[in-house]
Amino acid sequence: MRSLVTVLVTVLAALVCLVWPAAAQSWRAGTIEIASAWARATPPGASVTAGYMRITNHGLDPDRLVSIRSAAAGSVEVQELSLDDNVMRLRTLARGLPIGPGETIDLKPGYPWQAVFASLSGQLRPGDRLPATLVFEKAGAVEVELVVQPIGTGMRRASAGGG
Repeated sequence: MRSLVTVLVTVLAALVCLVWPAAAQSWRAGTIEIASAWARATPPGASVTAGYMRITNHGLDPDRLVSIRSAAAGSVEVQELSLDDNVMRLRTLARGLPIGPGETIDLKPGYPWQAVFASLSGQLRPGDRLPATLVFEKAGAVEVELVVQPIGTGMRRASAGGG
């Protein structure tokens, strides 16, 4: 019995070590902080995934996420989801995503916002890292890595309307 407990504790510790760095990692560009960056794994043959993160403007002035680039994707768009007359609508934010002073914006499953990585160069598997460059109007560019999570991650919260 004791050896079973030891094995379970060891496995749990290993899992925490795999997940903890991803959850704890954050990046800064000027007064902008990016945290909890992740993307969904893709099934074989899929070429699109969604990316999520928390962006906080610690400054006194507004800023704007104007674009996202990734060498692993042909294109990346920040999209807004909305529900109009019981129809889910998706639109690209051509002018970017404004982030007010002291404001935190969550790109998360469900809505309102997500980053869509299209024309992926290969399959994304749990544990992979998806490199991306976030470009802000005032804070400039910052390199981040989205940790790839299993396909169903975040779905329960998204279907419940939250993140």
